[in-house]
Amino acid sequence: MSSREIVKKSLPALQLAARRSVVAEQPQIAEVVGPSFDAIASIIGSTPGALETPVAAYNMTEEGTEVTVGYAYSGPEQQGFELITLRQEPEAFVTVHMGPMMQIHHSWQALHEEILARGYEPSGPCRELYVRAESADQSDWVTELQQPVRRAG
Repeated sequence: MSSREIVKKSLPALQLAARRSVVAEQPQIAEVVGPSFDAIASIIGSTPGALETPVAAYNMTEEGTEVTVGYAYSGPEQQGFELITLRQEPEAFVTVHMGPMMQIHHSWQALHEEILARGYEPSGPCRELYVRAESADQSDWVTELQQPVRRAG
């Protein structure tokens, strides 16, 4: 079992100004996430508070991983992004990843191991809430990992 803190909580519904892409392989995700955030920020960045809650959601499909990247947003749809609602999740396991994205798979692995150990299973797209993601070297980044769950059975 990991020494990392893992908690169970509900996740709110979130409306995002977002872009959605499907990637065939894991390494392609990084090629999509940063540019998508940048493109959306260039559209809504002048709206006060619009860039405060960056989120990415990942869903496995037959075609690959569907990547949804955006910012919590209550304004109107504009050209260059779509309004996407991430549904409310009654139960999710959550932990925090500190540091570079190159190491985030270790945090995801620990979270998923704990989910299974507690008798749950993933039940929907996982989310990453970027609490702090400002430095270029990513050493001080803080990312909340959120995995909706249901009782295994």
